Amino acid sequence: MLYPQLLQGDFERLPRALREFHSRPGGGRAAGTVAVRHQSGLLARLLGFPAPGDNIPARLDVVSGENEEVWIRSFGGAVRKSIQSRAGDLLLERAGPLRVFFRVLADDTEMRFESQRARLWMIPLPLRVKARARGSESAWEFEVTVALVGSYRGSMIPLP
Repeated sequence: MLYPQLLQGDFERLPRALREFHSRPGGGRAAGTVAVRHQSGLLARLLGFPAPGDNIPARLDVVSGENEEVWIRSFGGAVRKSIQSRAGDLLLERAGPLRVFFRVLADDTEMRFESQRARLWMIPLPLRVKARARGSESAWEFEVTVALVGSYRGSMIPLP
């Protein structure tokens, strides 16, 4: 499982909903709603950002393998797929030719993701991404901000 490996001892500090979701054998599923904002419509479209709006139905399906996870995010009718894996002590997220490397941090209330570098094919990009997931016993809230592109935030409840 990817996140217990990345976070090591800090993984056990996570709120129950996040800890259980990221340690389910084979992966997990969750549903909720999201609000999406664009800062630059052109950049948002080029990077495959979801369409802007409020109270958009969201679904997350994660399929866990030995060394990677496939994340399938649905925002209304738009589906975005990425593959997450470990790159040393960083999380690597791949979506088509885009590669973003994150430092992942955890404490008793949340997980934080801070981009360290990004590449489109092999070309370095000045892309900055910050994300956080704040958990409780049974759900979590999240916020993702891509500098100069936009942001999305919402809440999710794990599904059986």
